[in-house]
Amino acid sequence: MSLQLDSASGGYGDTMIHRALSLDVRAGEVVAIVGRNGTGKTTLARLIAGALPLAGGTIRLGARPLEAMNGWARARAGIVSMPQTGMVFDGLSVRENLVLSGADADAIAAMIERFPRLGDRLEQRAGSMSGGERKILGFARALLMPGRALILDEPSEGVQPEAIDRMQALILARRQAGGAVLLLEQNVSMILAVADRVLALDVGGFTFALTGPEMTRAAVLAALEL
Repeated sequence: MSLQLDSASGGYGDTMIHRALSLDVRAGEVVAIVGRNGTGKTTLARLIAGALPLAGGTIRLGARPLEAMNGWARARAGIVSMPQTGMVFDGLSVRENLVLSGADADAIAAMIERFPRLGDRLEQRAGSMSGGERKILGFARALLMPGRALILDEPSEGVQPEAIDRMQALILARRQAGGAVLLLEQNVSMILAVADRVLALDVGGFTFALTGPEMTRAAVLAALEL
């Protein structure tokens, strides 16, 4: 089921960060959004997830319009979001955070097996974990939640390479299962490992796209510096 934005606009109060932005992430596809800081990548993720109101345009998951829904309703409709910050419940334990994903015990156990660091800290309060550990927990929660579209805002930030490899494997598995994945990321190696397309975002909109043989390390690095 595809995730589509058509002429979407929004921002913070009277400050419009995005105007008439259009995007299509197809089912079974990973699209990476890259760009320097301040171009509105996180704002885009928040608009899709419903954390910010849409000032104009439409957002659809398949044929279903989402723009009138709040964040909770969008999650129930199939939008799963891992925000850049605030991705876990700090006052709850690691175990409680995982249980709140709604996944069954077997799925949670399998996720812990993939990320043993979580298993070592099941009773630890999430807010007392390191930044990288909290990223892993937030990623695990997002991947455990049922959904047709997955939004990941810089999941690899502060995460050890071995855990990043496991993140990549789970992203590819979600793609193989037919999920639409939107990845906002600065890690070039992760982008090249999982993305089908790369879109370069600058102030005002997307500037160009990379696909197939165009997706080289040099090209992605150039897009990050725009």
